[in-house]
Amino acid sequence: MKGNIQGASRPLSPKTPSPERKRKVISLSEAGEMIAKCRSIHVAGDQLFDAPMALIRAAMRAGAKGLTLIPTVATGIAFDLLIAAGRVDTLYLSYVGFEGLGLAPAFRKAGEKKTIHIVEGDEPFVVLGTRAAASGLPFIAVPRHVYGATDIPKLNPYIHRIKDPYTGEEVYTIPPLRADVCIIHVQQADEYGNAQCWGGNRQEPDKAKASDLVIVSTEELVSVDETKKAPDKTTLPGYMVDAVVHVPFGAHPTGSSHCYTYDEAHLRMYQDLVGKSKEEEYLSKFVFGPKDHYEYLEQIGVERLFNLRKVL
Repeated sequence: MKGNIQGASRPLSPKTPSPERKRKVISLSEAGEMIAKCRSIHVAGDQLFDAPMALIRAAMRAGAKGLTLIPTVATGIAFDLLIAAGRVDTLYLSYVGFEGLGLAPAFRKAGEKKTIHIVEGDEPFVVLGTRAAASGLPFIAVPRHVYGATDIPKLNPYIHRIKDPYTGEEVYTIPPLRADVCIIHVQQADEYGNAQCWGGNRQEPDKAKASDLVIVSTEELVSVDETKKAPDKTTLPGYMVDAVVHVPFGAHPTGSSHCYTYDEAHLRMYQDLVGKSKEEEYLSKFVFGPKDHYEYLEQIGVERLFNLRKVL
């Protein structure tokens, strides 16, 4: 018959069975070991919310050191804790602090004493550098006015000035910021890695794509049927995630969007101890002392944790 595609009438071959879908749930200690083998880390979250703190503590217990850290546009205790423990070699940054609670004490001391290498950046540098890595681009160019009136190009050797081949105008280039691993804390994820971040700053997909390995910690581990109910809320589809860790209160002492707020008293205690050069006291009690995350939560106290939930 005219119009038939050649061979279309032949019987179909038996359907090849699909490979079994891979479950991606691992333990917190396993995640810590994986992170500790890496040297460069993309970290999601911000100063006071959604920082992957349980993953960071697990990586520290597993011996992570000599790290290069790439933040979101603003970060806080997630980076400051690693600096306080002497685990950081290089820090790309836009801002490290505690918002209205004050400065990041370990970061400030390390900067003053030059004990870490700081790559001075800003929001365009962090966001567009991550996007360049996520997109497989050699660099991203920005108009001259973005940096023309600032000292950042003088302080940052990775920002270059070139001529736009289309207009002849001078532009600045931002390099790709790629990492070995990306760690992200979310509110819900299923066993196949579909992860839903109910807050965040929309940098999570780029950070995941800009990393060789993606590890997600989640407040709740739910069924895939649950994540299917609201696919529009899935921040990271499963194919982008390598491992999932179920860690209730895994963002503490930062908050977890729509789950609990940040622990102001704990953060102020941390600032006070590190500010007085008593880092070891904090690290001993809250990082290296507890044998696991649940013992850490016992140190914080059930009443305090539930009170953090009451605020929302």
